[in-house]
Amino acid sequence: MLSTVELASGLKGSGLLYNHVCSSLSDLDMEMVRSVPPGGNWKDIPLETVRKSSRLTQIRASGGRTTYYGRLRGDHPSYTVNTYYNRPGNGTFIHPDQDRLISHREAARLQSFPDEYRFFGSAASMRKQIGNAVPPLMARAIGETIKAGLAVDLFAGAGGISEGLSQAGHRVVLASDINTSMCKTLKHNHSDASVVQADIADEVQYESLKQSIEGVLGGRTLRIVTGGPPCQGFSTAGKRDPADMRNSLIVPMLEIVSEFMPDYAVIENVPGMRHMQNGKVLRKTIEFLESFGYSCHCFQLNAEQYGVPQRRRRLVVLANRTGRKLESPLPSFSSVTRGRQREDARMTSAAYPPPINVSEAISDLPMIPSGGGSEECTYENYWLNSDYQRLLRGLLKMDEFLRRRGRLN
Repeated sequence: MLSTVELASGLKGSGLLYNHVCSSLSDLDMEMVRSVPPGGNWKDIPLETVRKSSRLTQIRASGGRTTYYGRLRGDHPSYTVNTYYNRPGNGTFIHPDQDRLISHREAARLQSFPDEYRFFGSAASMRKQIGNAVPPLMARAIGETIKAGLAVDLFAGAGGISEGLSQAGHRVVLASDINTSMCKTLKHNHSDASVVQADIADEVQYESLKQSIEGVLGGRTLRIVTGGPPCQGFSTAGKRDPADMRNSLIVPMLEIVSEFMPDYAVIENVPGMRHMQNGKVLRKTIEFLESFGYSCHCFQLNAEQYGVPQRRRRLVVLANRTGRKLESPLPSFSSVTRGRQREDARMTSAAYPPPINVSEAISDLPMIPSGGGSEECTYENYWLNSDYQRLLRGLLKMDEFLRRRGRLN
């Protein structure tokens, strides 16, 4: 039964659940998965099973990341959700209670996408859309530091930044990405925005994109230009190749900022951007913005401090030309620090409530077999068992969610 708060909210009720589908496992993968306890990893896989896998044998001989072949712990936030949650050996993606990998919807929950947010395209495309997204609740926190206005989202992907800015009261008038499936996802979930599929590195498409921005603005003031240029060259998981042309995609984004002169520019990326080319990429980005009269503030955000049930670190360059003091968004939850051992993770501050954990995020979702699930199924509200689930089902507003969680700041 719904609580008084839920009934009074006037928001959404029971209905559908989208994208609750998980990848299948081979017999050997299933043998591995069944041997890993919650919070465990490849070290828990028996030797007789290890010997059947050349990769596991190599990992056991040389050592490997403790996230490999990991099973989620229900009482902690998840590790970073990347685009490879279809394979157990590429991270900590085994369901905490069921012998299977997490589904697209569970990955989206861990990224803080609302349940009404639907993803389109192939399974591989959906993994990229979800795994590469900026968590909406983190983007919302950034958006709440800026007076609401019109926004343009470049390199929008599936729309994590757009969703967060919209939740913070901004109006995303245009979102752009190069990928067809991502644009389809954007159009479905942001029907009021103009969605432009464009390769920003192509001169003709770039000029067309600028014309589209000018058209949707119609002379109105642009509050924000935001985007997360492809980070393959910046990420510690990539080759960090200074010659990678994808690194230069930040340049046309900056040129759009210089042409439309929004009040704010928000650039989001992986923390590795700080060190790319010995810091040259970040330094040149800030110098470019400052040459057009922007003040810049660079900071790192920990996703779990903003209501995201996931340990994810992102670098943000926040720039404005309004003269207002630039500040990082205030956290609402404690961050998590890992100890010497994987299981020694601890909360860093007693001044904030603990972050949302995996069980709070996904424990209500229906059981499915490995390789099973449905792109659309019925959801009943009596399955709900946490305020985070109510928030993502649209049954609880953010301020009430934070109040009930015990936010102290």
